[in-house]
Formats: sequence, structure tokens, C-alpha cells
Amino acid sequence: MPLKMGEYNILTVIREADFSYILSDGITEVFLHKKQASKELEVDEKVNVFLYFDNQKRVTATMAKVLVDKTTPNFLTVVGVNNRLGVFLDMGLIKDLLLSRDDLPFIKKEWPAVGDKLFVRLRTSKNQLTAKIIPRYSIREYLTPTTELIEGESYDAYCIYKAEEGFVFTTEDGHTIFVYFKHLRKTYRLGEKAYVKITNCKLDYQYNGMLIERKEIMLTKDAETIKKYLEKHNNVMTLTDKSSPEEINETFKMSKAAFKRALGTLYKEKVVNLEAGATRLIKPVE
Repeated sequence: MPLKMGEYNILTVIREADFSYILSDGITEVFLHKKQASKELEVDEKVNVFLYFDNQKRVTATMAKVLVDKTTPNFLTVVGVNNRLGVFLDMGLIKDLLLSRDDLPFIKKEWPAVGDKLFVRLRTSKNQLTAKIIPRYSIREYLTPTTELIEGESYDAYCIYKAEEGFVFTTEDGHTIFVYFKHLRKTYRLGEKAYVKITNCKLDYQYNGMLIERKEIMLTKDAETIKKYLEKHNNVMTLTDKSSPEEINETFKMSKAAFKRALGTLYKEKVVNLEAGATRLIKPVE
């Protein structure tokens, strides 16, 4: 039976050298450095070792407990970034695991940085072990949350996907949290950690969250224009959603539809009150 790379194998010690043990499955000899052995070994002893490729592409063994293998994915920490190759992850070996640039976002600023965490599985090629990101919709195949998150509470989570309207995060237990762009202070890298506040609990451990306080809600450009106008005019104006397109255009140089959308945003975020014949600023937003 051939050796299983990226997995644990039961091999036999066939001889000892100065700095290593030589193991075999009866066909192939495998090098085990004594620094990678958890104890002293005897000839003919059977050992359970993880097999990987060293820097010279040779089959190498370790008795160390690795953080990920072909059947068990895990969150691994980024320990290095190479713009030409990709990012390197700590898998518990002296040799780090490569996640190829081909599996990373096209935009470099969205790449993970040192210290970020990615949920990956192990894959093998002819002479290399590499990482493969677990897709967002496949994470639940490996992680099953056992507790619900609580609305209003905040939790550590990692960015796993940039969607059309926001970012998707996951906890290490597998809870999925979606955060709209308007509820962010900034953009997030793949694998970047965030402390997300839960704003809505949905079914099947799915949640909405936010990464800014209500007073810091980011406004659209048109909403910000209206807000600044109010601040300069004693926090009140006679223009409302009932005003004519001509009046709105004269003051803000925007269409009535755009004005109503912006006003709706301010009202929804409790920044303004809509009164009969007036709009009043009640909660300035930073």
C-alpha cells in the first residue's frame, strides 16, 4: 500500500543514524529527524508519523501533532506573505504550509496579513502539500455550532468572503455573520479578525452584525450632504420628502428620488425627525 502523504502512517523503524531514524513501510524508506521524534525509538518499533515533503521535496516524517490534515480542516494562522507565491500558514510543522496566490483575492490589499486566520484543508500534489480554503457554504460541513449567539453581544469572528453588499464572517464554532458595508468602519482582509456585534438572529446559526456603533453609521454621500446642511442651518430645514423637485434641486443639486433615498437613510438611522413642513437633525453622526 503506498504511503499516504498529508496523513498519519504506521511505519517501522529499520535503523538509526546519528541524527535520524530511518522508517519504512516495507517498500519505501522515510527520514525521521530525531528532533521530530517525541521519544527515543528502537529498531523494529512501529510508530505513527505524519508524512510531508521537506524543502528538497523529499518524503519526511514527524511525530508532532499537526493542526490540519487531509481529512480535518482547521483555522491556521498566517505567518508569512510572499507576493509572488501567496501566504504561508503555521500547521504545526517546521515547514509552513503554502496557500497559493491563485487561491487568494485578485486585489493584493485584500490578501491576509501575518496574524490573520484562514479555515483551510490540506491537499497533496506530486511533491508538495498546500492549503485550500474551505468555501463559505462548505464550512458547515466541518463546523457545527452548539450554542446560539445573543443579539446585542459581540463575538470574535474571521472574514471569509466579500459579497456584493458586505462581508461574511465566521466564528471558530461555525456561526455565520453577515455585515453590510454601511455597518463597517473599513474594509476587511480575508482572514482578518473582527469583534462583531450581533444585530439580528436568523435561522440555522445565521446572523447579521455590525462593526460600528450606531453613532458612527456611515452615510451615503447624499445623506452626508443633507446632514452637513442641517448642521449649518441650526439643525432644521423646511425641505421634506414632500418638497418639489425644483426646491430640492435648487438647494442640493440632486433629484427628488436621490433626496428621498438619502432622507430615508437619515430617518432609518435615527439621525433626523421628519416633521410636518420640516426636517430636523436629532442625532448627528460622527
